Amino acid sequence: MSWTDLVPPASVWGAWALQALVALGAVALLAGLLVRLVGGIPVVGPVLAGLIRMLASNYERWLAERVPRLAEQAVLAVEERYRKSDLPPQERAARKLEEAISTLQELAPGLSRTIAERQIEAALARIRAMGMEQKSGGGR
Repeated sequence: MSWTDLVPPASVWGAWALQALVALGAVALLAGLLVRLVGGIPVVGPVLAGLIRMLASNYERWLAERVPRLAEQAVLAVEERYRKSDLPPQERAARKLEEAISTLQELAPGLSRTIAERQIEAALARIRAMGMEQKSGGGR
């Protein structure tokens, strides 16, 4: 066993980076900067600043809470559909990933493909860590 066995793949690093940005409040920081800029506009500035604050907090909550659950649902649904597939393992894995990403984008309209892909990869890592993949019949 070498030290590279302990380092997660690049896809997991991307998912961790997205979760870290949410945890550190990058969305709140950007919203704060925008609120500060907009707040200086006479008359409408305070109203726009309040609206931006509200939208940013809702978006941050949505990214942190709702999207990961939707990603797990998408992964489990795709696992169930491909449970008895006769496709070769590599082709099945590629199709499952693409279908899970498109399913997540349908469940969360407006979510970019890169964020959807990272969320699916993070959901796969969580599901595998919990051993749920074997329970759903998608184990190797």
